[in-house]
Amino acid sequence: MFIQYHSIVKMALSASKQATLVLLLCFTFCGCQLKSERAAQSEVTIVASRLFPSRTYENFIERLDVPCAVRWINASELSTAELDSALSHANGILLTGGADIHPDRYGQAGDTVLCGSIDLERDELESILLGAVDSLGTPLLGICRGMQFMNVHNGGSLHPHLPDVLGTNAHRGGTAENRKDTLHMVEASISAAFLGVKTPTASQVTSHHHQGINALAPGLMSWAVAPDGLIEAVRRRDTIAFPCYIGVQYHPERSGEGQALVEPVGQFFLDAVYLHANRTPRIQ
Repeated sequence: MFIQYHSIVKMALSASKQATLVLLLCFTFCGCQLKSERAAQSEVTIVASRLFPSRTYENFIERLDVPCAVRWINASELSTAELDSALSHANGILLTGGADIHPDRYGQAGDTVLCGSIDLERDELESILLGAVDSLGTPLLGICRGMQFMNVHNGGSLHPHLPDVLGTNAHRGGTAENRKDTLHMVEASISAAFLGVKTPTASQVTSHHHQGINALAPGLMSWAVAPDGLIEAVRRRDTIAFPCYIGVQYHPERSGEGQALVEPVGQFFLDAVYLHANRTPRIQ
């Protein structure tokens, strides 16, 4: 009887060890799988409407507090199928500077005479990019032309030639050292507190544009202006569905470093991109 009992206990212990081994293997496999998933999330993807050999936009973002590698995709180089695929995997969308927007998009088709170069393909591309943001809520940052297109896309309008309105070429008159870039102040209201900076505040920024917002789109709000009253920064009013939908008229990537309205703009976008990729808050 004792021998039989001992055999039963031995068999039970053996079965228990086998079950434990199975559990350990399962946990190990699951742990490796989770680790692999986390590793895959160590890279974020940003789709830009157009990138340039100078890499000024990439350098601006990559010099910030970047928790992982950034994979850049130049949307201007993609086929329709490639663009669809890129947008489905994008963690952020960046609308960069460039040519004028065709005034027909804001109901002033006759004003092409006041425009410089117009890029119809770029207009169509950025319309697709913003359509994806509308559908997916992907974090968005628009710079210069990018902010202007955000306003037009949402039903706003532009001044086709600012000197005719302001009486000066204050936003692209250039400096003695640089004929392309103009330095001027931008003043941010308390509405800019979402950047994590003390408001109100101001920064000396770089601009190069001859168009600007006329009628602000109903779904957008202004949070910074130039001394002449021109809107310099916008944000989506619906911050629940679109927590990161921001645009600036000036060029933070070409502005002096260490200012309240320079790096924090890029960091807010980058943090939203990282959050979108990981779906969990960043651990400081």
